Amino acid sequence: MNKKQFNLYPLTSSQREIWFDQMLHAEVPLYNIGGYVKIPGPINPALFEQAINLLVQKHDALRTVLTETKDEDGLPLQSFPEEVLVSVPLQDFSDQDDAEQAALTWMKTRFNEPFQLIGQPLFRYDLVKTSEQCYYWLMQYHHIIVDGYSVALLNRSLAEIYTQLANGQTPDLNDASYIRFIEYDHDYAASEASAKNRQYWTNKYPTAPEPLLNPRYRSHFSDNVVGSNSEPLTLSYDFYQSLHTFAQSHHTTLFRVLLGALYVYFTRTAQRDDFTIGYATLNRPLEAFRHTAGLFTLVAPGYFQFGTDLSFADLLQKLHHSIKTDVAHPYSLTEINSPFTQGEQRTRLFDISISYQRFNYDSQFNGFNSQMTWLLHSWEQSPLMIYVQDFHAQSDVKLDFVYNLTYFTPAEIQALQNRLMTILQALLTNSSAPIRTLPILTEAEIEQLESWNQTQTNYPKDQTIVDLFEEHVLKTPEKLAVVFEKEQLSYRQLNAKANQLAHYLLKHPTLENASNPLIAIAVERSLSMVIGLLGILKAGGAYVPIDPNYPASRIAYMLKDSATPVLLTQSALKAQWPVSDSSVICLDQADLTSQSSQNPARQIQPDELAYLIYTSGSTGLPKGVMLEHRGAVNLAVFQQQYFQTATDSRVLQFASLSFDAATWEVLMSLCSGAVLQLVPFDAIQNNLFAILEQHAITHVTLPPSALSVLPDKPLPDLQYLVVAGEACPPELVYRFRRERHFINAYGPTEATVCASVFKCSPDSNQPPIGSPIANTRLYVLDVNTQPMPIGVPGELCIAGDGLARGYLNRPELTAEKFIEVVLFGKRERIYKTGDLARWLPDGNL
Repeated sequence: MNKKQFNLYPLTSSQREIWFDQMLHAEVPLYNIGGYVKIPGPINPALFEQAINLLVQKHDALRTVLTETKDEDGLPLQSFPEEVLVSVPLQDFSDQDDAEQAALTWMKTRFNEPFQLIGQPLFRYDLVKTSEQCYYWLMQYHHIIVDGYSVALLNRSLAEIYTQLANGQTPDLNDASYIRFIEYDHDYAASEASAKNRQYWTNKYPTAPEPLLNPRYRSHFSDNVVGSNSEPLTLSYDFYQSLHTFAQSHHTTLFRVLLGALYVYFTRTAQRDDFTIGYATLNRPLEAFRHTAGLFTLVAPGYFQFGTDLSFADLLQKLHHSIKTDVAHPYSLTEINSPFTQGEQRTRLFDISISYQRFNYDSQFNGFNSQMTWLLHSWEQSPLMIYVQDFHAQSDVKLDFVYNLTYFTPAEIQALQNRLMTILQALLTNSSAPIRTLPILTEAEIEQLESWNQTQTNYPKDQTIVDLFEEHVLKTPEKLAVVFEKEQLSYRQLNAKANQLAHYLLKHPTLENASNPLIAIAVERSLSMVIGLLGILKAGGAYVPIDPNYPASRIAYMLKDSATPVLLTQSALKAQWPVSDSSVICLDQADLTSQSSQNPARQIQPDELAYLIYTSGSTGLPKGVMLEHRGAVNLAVFQQQYFQTATDSRVLQFASLSFDAATWEVLMSLCSGAVLQLVPFDAIQNNLFAILEQHAITHVTLPPSALSVLPDKPLPDLQYLVVAGEACPPELVYRFRRERHFINAYGPTEATVCASVFKCSPDSNQPPIGSPIANTRLYVLDVNTQPMPIGVPGELCIAGDGLARGYLNRPELTAEKFIEVVLFGKRERIYKTGDLARWLPDGNL
């Protein structure tokens, strides 16, 4: 290309914005724009090249050349040579077996070639032949010289010039010059209007918004600059027209309808009342500029803070007003962003951008209708860019979702597209409902979530913990039940001693007429601990476990709050108990041998309380959680089936009695005929590995902090290693990956110890908390108790047979945390855990 020296001009505000961003990513073709036009007919290559040269002569923006001469800000000046000779290479694939595919592959590769920014033309044209009756015009531009509107304008202009040449006519080469816009922009930048507009945006963005998206996959890449990918979404012509009609009925535009759908989705999934998005504005204030090729577009950082209580119809009106006001205050994004820029570190005002390209590409090349396809480079640095390509009348409309690979996977983008379609379809039928209630899950996702919660299994709902234990007393009376140091009891012996205690309690003056009373137990690890638990249950009571090592103030609070009439303890501990209204019974001094060893006649019901356990009180005073027999029976049956506990199993009692993990261990052993191994707490603390080895423990449940201190040695007897109570780091999974079953378990006290389990594999990264246990359902909900889509975080909520009755003496808190909702058409009582979770594609959390 030959060129003559010409006058020098500064970059416009729009061009400066492009230049700054390109310089931050100088090594990649970040701003290549364009595509190819398919012409289904014969093209004369020589005539086509002549038309191209006339096109360049007509539109001076194509003659833009950035110079080494800089302005006062160090940016290049630009010149517009009067004469530029363009050659258009012909790429002929017509002799190849699959000419179309070969041509498309070549064009996509060619499109990603970067431009030399200084001293060279900033566009490239190629003519591509696949047959005598099919040609492609490949157009590549650096964005600094044209915008999307201009690409469509140049397409129509070339088609007209070529057609006129083909018919022996002389094309009209008069058109508005881009230089006029440069002068206009320069004058505007120095004007009072520009200063007012700057103040408008300063007021709108006193601080940078919180990021909406996180680069969750950044660790997967070692390069500083990570590329992008794209996923297309096609809206059928009929559906697109229905959206257009809907927009007209609400006196707005289709762009605002699409923007509204994005607002609904991202405010709902991010659980925020605000949404920031970048959107392109035409920025052609004079009529002449609508016929001028060049870069005019500005990107406005739309900030919308309307909440989710309004209807979609109201949302459209608010969007209309906000966008109208923004557009009335045009200003460079670079300047808006400048208060948040430090050196080369730019704070993004938005993570999502949308370019609504409703451009007319309907044109004919000497009678042959052409078809435009927009090409995308592979280096988009913003998290998500959406291109709406409304190019041809009576045609489907394509939406390209271009995403940076550190933020999304292809599956996540496809899911996002499907959910947006769900929102768009829903608003067509109900635009008056609050947007917080609009469906964002697809039918397929609803079916998937429902299937993951199909956990219904049979278990003896009419039985209690006592019933399960007594079954094993009848089956294996002489089988060892519990061991503590040199003491041990068979199932028959344990049952007899528990019965004696139960009869003693039933005759106690404070308990004779009590129905399902709360009975506190505070003992050291011993056989008396297990006898005490079973004796309370057999007497129809619910045990309230208290760690005797707790501070006196905490113990006093628990005794007063539970109003327990009786406290079971040991004589060595009696002196330390605070003064209370509870009657103290020392298990080692009470005359139990004179009591009957037969099962009490008291009929315990599944909906009665089995135990009341106090939370840690880390967020205030400890709360007493009321758990029923039914939930405990469900858990015990699940344990027996999932962990394969049997008469030859040995379960270590590791947890303090005051934690619900102790209940987990007791149920796992005594409700399945296994042995419960008790060990003094000091011994567990000092040499846990030796205990596991010495006692041939087959099942143990440990917090990761306890597991982490174990040596990496084999334990041949250990069959199930369960971690719970804390997040399990992946290195522990790897360390203890041997032949055994390694289970990550999760569950709050309010859900009868355990709600989900996950069987870890050696290649597990951060192990999930898994899938729901039997007769338990898990939901991930937003602040309005609406289900969140798969992969989107929300509050983990639990439903099912294991839910607690509520909090003792805390009706307000019970009403806040245990609520009734309708989920997927079914009424559920759920517990709001306050924990953040997301469904993984494999059905785990």
